[in-house]
Amino acid sequence: MMGDASTWAAWVAAVTSLATLIVTTLVGGRREHRRWARESLTDAFVAFLEASWAHSDIVRYTPAEQPLDIEAAQACYAEMRSQLTRLRLLASGDVLRAGEDLLRCQRAAHEARPGSARQEALLTAARSRRVVVAAAKREMGLI
Repeated sequence: MMGDASTWAAWVAAVTSLATLIVTTLVGGRREHRRWARESLTDAFVAFLEASWAHSDIVRYTPAEQPLDIEAAQACYAEMRSQLTRLRLLASGDVLRAGEDLLRCQRAAHEARPGSARQEALLTAARSRRVVVAAAKREMGLI
């Protein structure tokens, strides 16, 4: 009888250990995946917004008598598009709509004539950027 009870106890301990291992692996894996997704989302938001600010700076600080640094402005715009693609994979529709709107605003600022038209376009882009920041905070559960 003793051998049977100890064998049975060993089997119960092995099954319990296996179940604990499986549950720990699943929960830990999900936690790691959520952490990776959150970090990736944060990186994409930061890169998208940094490119937007850089683009605005390039467009804003171009004197009316000098041509716009097209290459630098296009590089920032391309970075925004690239990061928006990452956001499409990681974020909700609300975030994407806000990001797409900001991208259009940056394009409008780029194409606006120097002077009041460009300044107004930059103000519109700044307002749109604030909408993206708010959407990012909501997406990440910060507000």
